[in-house]
Amino acid sequence: MMTLLSHFIRWLTLAGTIITRFALGSVYTWSLFNGPLAHKLGHPISQVAFAFGLLSLAMAVASTTAGKFQERFGVRKVTMGAGLLLGVVLCLTGWSSSVIMLWLCAGILVGLVDGIGYLLTLSNCVKWFPERKVVISACAIGAYGLGSLGFKYINSQLLAHFSLESTFGLWSAIALLLMVSGAVMMRDAPHQEARQHRAARDYTLAESQYWCWR
Repeated sequence: MMTLLSHFIRWLTLAGTIITRFALGSVYTWSLFNGPLAHKLGHPISQVAFAFGLLSLAMAVASTTAGKFQERFGVRKVTMGAGLLLGVVLCLTGWSSSVIMLWLCAGILVGLVDGIGYLLTLSNCVKWFPERKVVISACAIGAYGLGSLGFKYINSQLLAHFSLESTFGLWSAIALLLMVSGAVMMRDAPHQEARQHRAARDYTLAESQYWCWR
């Protein structure tokens, strides 16, 4: 049975998760930067846009390791670290001097950071609400989608008033601030009993058991 403190913590974790995932969803505004980056680097837009393909691949790979990072460091530390790395890498992306550097920063590194943060924050938040899994999943996933929508407006305004490098710098600062603020609010979910109706004694495949019936 949950205490009043536990109820407060889990709702605070939900709020932190929504804030964090709003920032993580900002990577889906990448199409805004294809033209300006292609002009700056002197490469076709198709080569610049390839960075987003690498980002998607890196996200898929990183999501397989998110649980291990949480087990070792906890959701708060991992999310803070992801926020710091996302801020640094986005800033470096704005100063990319070659398409290779762009692919490395905006593609691989941003994808790895975003992938870890995406699955980690989602799974941890859902574990806090075992009786509301569908609703909480919808809130968390919706926050990620809203991040894409919200930052499309934010980054469009930044591009209209600042240089490309300054836009990436401001984007990185906003994303970092949101992720660190959200991470401070999050706590690791309590361990759930995996199977409540297990036998009192579990056996592995390495243990041979013989049963004699009379």
